[in-house]
Amino acid sequence: MKKVFFCLVLVFSVFVFFACASTPPSAPSSEPAASPDATPAASAPATTPQQTTNTPSPPASAPSNTDIILSGSETYTVVWGDTLTKIARSKYGNGFYYPLILMASSNVIKDQDRIIPGMKLTIPRLQANLDDSRARASIKRFFLETASITERKRPRDAVGLRNLANSL
Repeated sequence: MKKVFFCLVLVFSVFVFFACASTPPSAPSSEPAASPDATPAASAPATTPQQTTNTPSPPASAPSNTDIILSGSETYTVVWGDTLTKIARSKYGNGFYYPLILMASSNVIKDQDRIIPGMKLTIPRLQANLDDSRARASIKRFFLETASITERKRPRDAVGLRNLANSL
């Protein structure tokens, strides 16, 4: 009986090991494939330098409900430990502006809670978007939508997003 139990535990452990070690298939992307000698993201913690450039990003295939201005935006490469809130706080001085990055990088980010090292995010110019009435209205609408989605997991964040949206 002990041998059977031991064999089952061993088989289960091997199954779990291979299930965790495999990577899920990635969706097709317009980004070029990484070189085979690039170091994996998990093995490069906080020592990886942040990379930002002030080159305009290519026109993103943003959803049709966004009228944000992408000209003059920065490109930011996500490093280990980043969150959208941390990036927004460092770029805009307020972490609640993360939906603006989410809007501009909608072709890259599929889940606001899951950004991974190596992702190239578009960081739009905040003031240019707030000065344009169409962009500001689109931002306000998207912030309110994001607040209602965030309500269940993080009610405080939802309140902060609503307050910011209503101040626009």
